[in-house]
Amino acid sequence: MTTFIDDFYTIDPNQLWLSPYLPIHQAFMDNGDIPLYTWLNTYFDKHHIHLTNHQNSPLSFTHQNDLEHGIAYETHIGQFHKIPTRDNLHDWFGACVWSIFPKTKSLLNAKHLAYINQNNTANKRNRVRDTITVFDENGAILVVSDDEIGTQIGQALAVFDWQHCLVKPRQYWSDYKNDKDKKAKVFIFGHALLEQLIKPYKSLCSHTVIIKVNSSFFKQSLQEQLVILDTELAKIMNELLSDDVTPRQLNPLPILGVPYFWENDNPIFYDDPFVFRNGRKK
Repeated sequence: MTTFIDDFYTIDPNQLWLSPYLPIHQAFMDNGDIPLYTWLNTYFDKHHIHLTNHQNSPLSFTHQNDLEHGIAYETHIGQFHKIPTRDNLHDWFGACVWSIFPKTKSLLNAKHLAYINQNNTANKRNRVRDTITVFDENGAILVVSDDEIGTQIGQALAVFDWQHCLVKPRQYWSDYKNDKDKKAKVFIFGHALLEQLIKPYKSLCSHTVIIKVNSSFFKQSLQEQLVILDTELAKIMNELLSDDVTPRQLNPLPILGVPYFWENDNPIFYDDPFVFRNGRKK
């Protein structure tokens, strides 16, 4: 049976989609230890990453055993201001997302709590919480510039037009190395998606929100972009997660089709109707 430390070293930190999370990965490679929740609290304190809930109460990580039987994960965070954490990859990536998108993660928890008693669907979860879960586990953010090219890329994604989203405007996509004159960039938010990408496969699909930004966004450093993005994403999710939302409002995006995320420079890569589908079935 492998340990979390063993599993951690199966992660390839050189993958472009891990660029936002490279600082915390590097820190664990340099001086990682378990239990994970203790190491995370030390890391967050050292790097002045202050987690708070929707009531501005400080949050910290705690052992999974502190989560009482029958108490929902989200409720525990709301009541005790503690994030239950196991020594495994799933919770590691969850903590990574907390380190970069603390405002958005806090907002999602608040929305869970606001709707937690409205279980009027067949699976005992309302559509708001379903949408939160889909994005939290499997979400991505497509950032596009608010000019003609960026707008066209975003519109193309929304209608499953892969040629005009991913193929023809490839030169305008960020490769995480130089964003000068770029118009589009993807950031992965879902911690389950990050875990699945340890062993990537072509049909792996994210559920994506599209955020328009001023072109000056692409002139900022990665760290500056992430600060801006967390604020904007929290605002957008706050507006999206209303009574009539459904997971279908998140745009499907085969994540390895993102330019430079994989060996996809040959347009033939996209001639795969099983992965790059024409649209949702009615």
